[in-house]
Amino acid sequence: MARTTQDQIIAQSQLKLTLDYFQMCGICPTLSEVVKISTMLEKYVKDGYSSALVESFDKIDAYIKENHKK
Repeated sequence: MARTTQDQIIAQSQLKLTLDYFQMCGICPTLSEVVKISTMLEKYVKDGYSSALVESFDKIDAYIKENHKK
């Protein structure tokens, strides 16, 4: 399915946010981590707040702390 221009802009901006975050924290993420996190951020932008999404972000935060911020 082709993305709309708006969807492409959202995807690009969330990918940039993800990469900027990792760079700011001094973390070299895997490609998989970048894709997963930027996709979750896209979902947040498109669908807004949900407790399920916040749970997912909490799990990612815990994963990053455990695997990257030692």
